[in-house]
Order: sequence, then C-alpha cells, then structure tokens
Amino acid sequence: MLKGRNQFPARSGRRNLFFAPEDIPEIRRRLSLPLFSEAWAKQLNADVSDDVRFLETGVDFNDQLRHLPRICNILQRDAFIYVITGRADRGGNAKLALQRLLQFRKWDYFLEAGKDVIGLQRAPLATQSVVLAYEWIEELLPEEMRQEVMRQLPEKGIEPCYRSCWGMLHKEAVVGWSFDPESTFLEEPNRDLRRWPWILAGTNLHAVPLSALGLGAVFMLGRHPRGPEWWKVLKAGFEDFKGSFARDGSYAEGTGYCNYTALELAHFLHVLCRHTDEDWSNQINWRGLMDYYLMTRMPSGQHPEGHVNFGDGGDGYTADLAFWIARRFEDPHAQYAGLLRPIRDPMFAAVYYDPEIMPARPAGAWFYRHYDIGWVVISTGFSSDDFVAALRSGGPANHEHADRNSVIMKCHEENLLVDHWHPPYDNLNPAWSLRTSPAHNTVLIDGRGHQYHDGAEGTNPSQAMAKVVREITTEHYAIVTSDATPAYALVDQNIGAINRTLLCVPGIKLLLVVDTMHAKVRPATFNARWFVENEDKQGTIEIDGARFYFHRPKAKLAGICAATTGVRLTRDLFPVPSAQGIFPYLDVTAEAASTSGIITAMFALQQHESVPPMKLTSAAEGWVFTASLPSRNISVKITLTDDHPALNVSLS
Repeated sequence: MLKGRNQFPARSGRRNLFFAPEDIPEIRRRLSLPLFSEAWAKQLNADVSDDVRFLETGVDFNDQLRHLPRICNILQRDAFIYVITGRADRGGNAKLALQRLLQFRKWDYFLEAGKDVIGLQRAPLATQSVVLAYEWIEELLPEEMRQEVMRQLPEKGIEPCYRSCWGMLHKEAVVGWSFDPESTFLEEPNRDLRRWPWILAGTNLHAVPLSALGLGAVFMLGRHPRGPEWWKVLKAGFEDFKGSFARDGSYAEGTGYCNYTALELAHFLHVLCRHTDEDWSNQINWRGLMDYYLMTRMPSGQHPEGHVNFGDGGDGYTADLAFWIARRFEDPHAQYAGLLRPIRDPMFAAVYYDPEIMPARPAGAWFYRHYDIGWVVISTGFSSDDFVAALRSGGPANHEHADRNSVIMKCHEENLLVDHWHPPYDNLNPAWSLRTSPAHNTVLIDGRGHQYHDGAEGTNPSQAMAKVVREITTEHYAIVTSDATPAYALVDQNIGAINRTLLCVPGIKLLLVVDTMHAKVRPATFNARWFVENEDKQGTIEIDGARFYFHRPKAKLAGICAATTGVRLTRDLFPVPSAQGIFPYLDVTAEAASTSGIITAMFALQQHESVPPMKLTSAAEGWVFTASLPSRNISVKITLTDDHPALNVSLS
C-alpha cells in the first residue's frame, strides 16, 4: 500500500509501475483533501474540447517542439483521470493521444551522425508518458495497438534516450549531434552543437533522458534484448551525473532547472525502488536540496513563484518533488515546503503526499546560507513579505549570466534589486545583452563587465569565476566578501583585484555594499550598477545628490553612496528595444583612479514608511555609516587598508 513513510512497495509486475490498483482508493481520498481538491476539480471539470479538436485535426507530426509535448500532457493527464475515476470520455482522449503519438515518425528533433535520433527533452517526455499511461488505459487498447506500443517505445523513446546518455559518457566517440532538418524546430535559430556532449553532461538535459531511460528499462524489464545494455548505461550515467548536485544539495543551474532535473530523477527513483532491489536515492543529498529550495524562496507580488533567479532560473520547486522528499526521508521541512506551494498538477503530488508526516518550519529569526555552488542567501522567511538578499559568487554553470558578485533583494512583496527574468536563448535577439554584466547589479570597469560567451553554442557556461573569501555571521548580521578578480581579468589585463563586500542586517532590512577595485597599470573608471524591478512598468528611480530611491507600488529602497575619488549618481535605461522591456538602472560612479572604493548603503522600506536618517561621512582610511531607526541605531566603520575592507558594526 502507499501508506507509510518510506514504503514504495511493488515488485509485483509491470501493471503496478507507478502505483498498484489497490492504492487507487487512497489516492482518490487524497485528491479529495482541501490540499488537492481545487486543482483536481479544475482538471476533472476542464473544457477539453480544444484538446480533442487538436488531436483530431490539428497535429503536425513534424512538430516535436510544441505539438508532441501537448499530446504527451493530454495522454498523462487523461489516462490518470481515467484510472482514478473511470471516466470513459477521458480514457478515450488518452487513447486518441496515444494513437497520435504513435503516428510521429520521430519523438525528438536531435540527431547523432545525421541519422539516429537522440533524446534530450521530447523523446524522454514521450517515453515517460507512454510508460506511465499505458497500464492505466491498457484495457481500452486493442491488441494491435498494444503490440505497436511495445514495438515503438524502445525504437522511438528508449533507444534515443540511451544514445544521448551513451554520448555523454563516451564524448569522444560521438560523431556529431545536430538538429533534425525535417523538424519544424528549424524555424528556431541554429546552434553549434559540437561540444554539447561535454556541455550537457552535467545539466538537466542529462538527467531528463537518463530518468526516461530508467523508466523505460524498468517498464521493459526482461522483455527486450537490449535491456542489459540499457541498464549498463543507466547505472554509469547516474553515477556520472549525481555529482551535478553539490554535496550540500545545491544545484548550479538554478532552482527552476533544478526542479526539472530533480523531479525527473524522483519519478525514476520511485519506480526503481518499487520494481527492483536497488535504491539509489541516498546518493544525492535530497534533504540538502530541500534546504536549498526553501532558503532561496523569493516570492513577490510580481512573481509569487519566485526564487533567487541568478541565471535563467527562478521558478523554484513543485509540491510533488517536496512531497517525494518528505515521504522518502521523513523530512518535516520538505513537507512544510510542499505545503507552501500551489498544487498545479495533482497527479504526482497526490501519489507522493503522506499526510502522516508533520510539517515543520526551519527554526530561526533569520537564515544565512553559503551554498557549495557559491551562492550566498540571507532570508527572514518564506512569504512574500519577507526580506531576502542573495549574492552570486561561484563558478560557471549552464544557463548562467555574466553576474559574478551580483546582488538581488526582495522585501514587502516587491523585488527591489532585480536580475531580469528569462532573457531570450537566441543570441541574435537584441535582448541577449540582458545576460551580460552591464545588465546586472554588479560592477563595471571602464564600462565593461567580466567574461561571457557569445551564445553560439547556446546558454552554456562561461569561464568566469568568483569565490567567497570571507564570512562573518553574528546574531544580528552577516558580512561576506566575494572576489571576482579572475572573471574580470579574463577580459581586462589591467585588473588587479575586484571584490564586493556585503553587510546584511536582516532585522532592519539593511544592505551595505562595499565594492573595491585595484588597477595594475592605468587608472580606470569604476561604477556599481543597480536595477529596480520594472517588468510591470511600475519601477522608478529618483536621485538626490548622493542619495537615491527605488520605488515600487508597495515598497521602496532608500540609499546613500560614497566613493574614494568622488561619487556621481546617474540613471538610465538599458539599451534594448522597448519591445523587449524597459530596464531602468542606477550607476554609482567613482572618478578614474588606480584604486577605487564605492559604498552603497540601502534600506528596504514599505512605501508609506519614512526614510530613516542616515549618513556616510569620510574618516581615516575609510568612512562611517550611521542610521537611526525607531527600533535601534547602527554605526558601521569601513576601513580600506586591506584587500578586503574591514567593517566594524555597532548596533544599539
């Protein structure tokens, strides 16, 4: 039975792949709980006439990019509804979707050696959909169609996934990956795929075909002569890929891509435990992964799903992943995390959810995390009202931006220091430049940022490195310094040192940032750049001498600046066509010098709150920042005698 925390029983035959028939009453009961009932009712009562018309007359069998995933989603959804409710109409829709999927000559739009299909996203999705849905609607299928499924699944689904996984293990033996010229995907810009077996080996596009290969191998267990070879590559691939998760569970591609990766693996591991004597789930730090997800939560009014969105990530986790982790590891924090998320797709979530696990919020007034991937996150909690600040240190990653030492911050339901959400993947799009350093809350030297690539190979990693070199945490504040010198020195040999030091006092919602630069030969102009959220065109910037104000409907950021060589504040719009968005930013610029330091101190406030009195005054070898708030006073002495500025903090 499904009931029980670590019990994923089965091994009773292929017909019980994801759950057994005797589990259906319990799943049905869970779906009636308030937690799931609204989302489940929407699926049950949805008008699916448009889906039916699409299946009957609208499918383009060369469109693996858009049409194939729509078919797969209909297949999984309606097959699940049929097996849970017995509704003949939804069973009929699932059967029709399966028929249409079988009519595709290929299930993916990538080729090896110009002829053999490899599976990266679409063939894995089709494999998963067929494997899960087949037994739920098997009784509706004529014998000829059942045999056709058993013939096509290995050929169009499992083997392409095997080829991609094999290629990532034997990179030098790959003849060459390319797009399929017969697919309508070629309406999209082309890419240089020569290094993709190397680039993708540590990314979600390894985990996805790997998980589908595993599902297919379990489904066909003992039923296909290629089975032993599938298992060989599956085991080697999992061993190779699991290191993509850091030891503490964090994941360098960011939270949204992490969920894609982790959830696909969870489905496979769930089935693996049910149908074999092997359990690989302890080889990844899933509890740590859930901590990474909770502490990077960054919900706002504009992005209620938000997470720390360094790079292309930021959408966060789904409840089904949290419930799987909670169930498998009896983890109350994962259960808490799952209950925080809306149930968009109740199918997997209802299967994994164990109501006997009591949720628990992580203890603490505020939280500091420095993850193994280099990210630093400081948070007061997990709601849209909470304060969250994050510093992007660390190394290269797929789907990254040129954002080393970038800082983002959210409070009072508003993103106040923002990394722009999901710039285009197309390097020929003018908005590709939103991926570069000048489009981030980081520093520029003579108007330039650090090293990045041109996008010809896609959204692959750069060579830019940064490293946290100092951390101080107390009961009331955290100080962290990140050295991004290697990233900037790749494009400017005049760079001797680039460091950012962040003081965060969560209790009073203060960020104080000290940026320092040392030039080797010639003086350089140094500036810190800051962007306000303007996706809804309601973000504005106001300048008053050395002071600035970022305004959002519900919150504002009030700051003051200084620099070693005189400071100048300007505002502008990032230069992309307005159709791509309007991106206002503040530049805090120091006059040209061989050594420069810039201080930016800022409070996050509700829009109606008064700005606290604050000062930045020069002192011996640095500055003193002071501010008076209703709850307390703060004084920070900033000394620039070392490579990393010394900060002496006094709270009263």
